[in-house]
Amino acid sequence: MAVIKWADQTEITSVNWLWKPFIPFGKVSMLEGNGGDGKTTLMLTIAAMLSRGITPPTLENGVLLPSETIEPITTFFVTNEDGVGDMTIPRYIRAGGDRSKLAYSGELEHHLTLNEKELYEIINETGARLLIIDPLQSFLPKGTNMGNMTQMRAIFSMLTKVAQDTECAIVIIGHLNKNEGARDIHRTIGSVDISAAVRSIILVEADKNDRSKRYLRSIKSNYDESDYSTIQLVFDENKRLSFKVAEAYNVTDNAGFHMLKIERAADIIQNMLKDKPVPISDILAEGAKSDISNKTIRRAGKEVLNVSTKYIDGTAYWKLPRNKDG
Repeated sequence: MAVIKWADQTEITSVNWLWKPFIPFGKVSMLEGNGGDGKTTLMLTIAAMLSRGITPPTLENGVLLPSETIEPITTFFVTNEDGVGDMTIPRYIRAGGDRSKLAYSGELEHHLTLNEKELYEIINETGARLLIIDPLQSFLPKGTNMGNMTQMRAIFSMLTKVAQDTECAIVIIGHLNKNEGARDIHRTIGSVDISAAVRSIILVEADKNDRSKRYLRSIKSNYDESDYSTIQLVFDENKRLSFKVAEAYNVTDNAGFHMLKIERAADIIQNMLKDKPVPISDILAEGAKSDISNKTIRRAGKEVLNVSTKYIDGTAYWKLPRNKDG
């Protein structure tokens, strides 16, 4: 017989964050980007900060809040040993990491295979609160096809269970597929079930005009729907990474424009409303096609364009003020 539960008898719980709004504890997250865009360096910097008992700065309402002091956190880095001694650990040390708070999977020829038993063992033995898998495909069981929906669903169900049971944040580092015209959320390599299974997807990318600049933005968050600004990742002369709110984040839309996301939202709204009022639901749907959140659309409408709302037969419409639409 099916197990039936009732919402009014279920305890409401809140999400604990390793780094709000990007990485929740007890969940599986994905960090994506093209090769060389700084994904591993970013995660090693975060691990180094946590090892010293410092949180990454929370991003809230377009402002980076000061880092907080916590109990130092151990990270387990699921990676091949090749390059750990001359690349991974030096980058971690350069970021100020405590070496006693970083563990990684053993010898290259005997490296970790992602299975439930081994994951519980390493998390329990090391006390890790952050587990980084870089890259996913190197640690899948032999014969696993990342494009196979059934296989990937089973693996991510297992990862989700391990993260939840141990309250460990699991972050998978992945590359983007070659479909540059697709929505960001559909550019994960492998089955679409991967994007569906993770609770948060973060994208690191280089500036379109200046590849020395890197940007970080959330493209999926199941636990926080707020509209957050993009973070610029800044490297100093010693290749140490710091964070700041991006003042001008360049993205390329299908027509080749470079503009801030809220400006893109305002452009979409203005084009749709130039002749007549349009249902708000239609405007939100058009924004979603360009990976623009409902909140960004609403902010652009109210704060940038000063639209007004009118109701026609019970349906909410937006219209431009007279000085905008003549």
